Amino acid sequence: MGFLARLFGMERREAGFVPDPYLAPFLPLLPPGSFNARAVTPEHAVSVLAVAARCTSLISEGLASLPCTIYRRLSDGGREAIETHPLHRLLNDAANDAMSAFELRELLLRDLTTFGNAYARIVHDGRGAVAELHYLVYGGVGVERLSTGRLRYRYSDPLTGRNSVFLPEEIVHLRCFSKDGLIGISPLMRSAGAVSLAMAQADLAETQANRGFVPDMSFETEGTWPVTEQGETAFRRLKEDLTARLRGMGRDGRPLLLEGGLKAKPLAAPGREQQFFEARVLSLEDVARIYGVPLSVVGLGKNASYGSLTEESRALRQNCFAPWSRRVEAQLQLALLSAEGRREYTIEHDLSGLERGDMLARLQAYEIGIRSEIWNPNEVRIWEGMGRREGGDTFRNPAVSHASPQDSALE
Repeated sequence: MGFLARLFGMERREAGFVPDPYLAPFLPLLPPGSFNARAVTPEHAVSVLAVAARCTSLISEGLASLPCTIYRRLSDGGREAIETHPLHRLLNDAANDAMSAFELRELLLRDLTTFGNAYARIVHDGRGAVAELHYLVYGGVGVERLSTGRLRYRYSDPLTGRNSVFLPEEIVHLRCFSKDGLIGISPLMRSAGAVSLAMAQADLAETQANRGFVPDMSFETEGTWPVTEQGETAFRRLKEDLTARLRGMGRDGRPLLLEGGLKAKPLAAPGREQQFFEARVLSLEDVARIYGVPLSVVGLGKNASYGSLTEESRALRQNCFAPWSRRVEAQLQLALLSAEGRREYTIEHDLSGLERGDMLARLQAYEIGIRSEIWNPNEVRIWEGMGRREGGDTFRNPAVSHASPQDSALE
């Protein structure tokens, strides 16, 4: 139906524009009147909360640094990596003449983890094959659904101001947490309450830092202040002097001298600072949980041991990198491969590099894998960055292959 619509002119790039109703990423996380009425966008949240910035950079840089491999499905149920496939170069070497594959994938993943959507333009060659991928700035893309059910993308280049219209086969659209299959939702907006609370606490901490962490105080005297014009003037002058002096205590270390029998009394309950610190840590932990990032990875873990760090590294791979990578792989396959190509090829991130432990652990794992005839020696050598060795493609059990004839006879 989509092909016929394009063929007979029912679907046109120049059709009337329908304003994009999904402007949530640019609206406040919480409406005015909440405990944090200031407009907060995902980009602002990332700039204020270091934990959110670390989570987005960890996922984007981590997955972009992993190989994105093209596999061919084999008739026996196995698969083999195809490095000669044209998409392998675009996803691992250079996306286009001006941008490396790493930079493109990092930008897309950063937009995806921050705003919930990421876009890239597909350029086809004369034969219809994918020749280049170009990054599209998130804020310049508008999405609309046509009467045919297909999507259309309008892009306003922030550098040149040029407006372009693209059809679905010309766009890679990564989305997450979508409610309608059209527009994704930012992870930070999906848990708007937790993020807004963390930002409100960050604002309060900044205010206290600017004040030099001087607590709210009252001043008491045992006597009575004279109710005269001179007394009122002296009281007003004393109040202004004390206020100005307290505001400057964060920058000035001189002691505050009290006269006239005045005594300073803090208004805050004892231990409030410690309680605030603990509450803020809990809020930052909630932000890390939004992305599935273990606490120790973002510097929030306490009393971490070697065993707990090992478990959290495994949790990072299984609960964070694996879901995000699968989300990206599914969209890349849908956008870059034809229906026939998806039956023959698959695109996957190679997460095995995340499982590399120390040298001793790797050698022990390799030994078990070779002895069990799961891997051959050359596969192990390639993983370690070494070249192939003659005879290394043979699967063998070292314990059996090195056994003497007498031992074999006895067996």
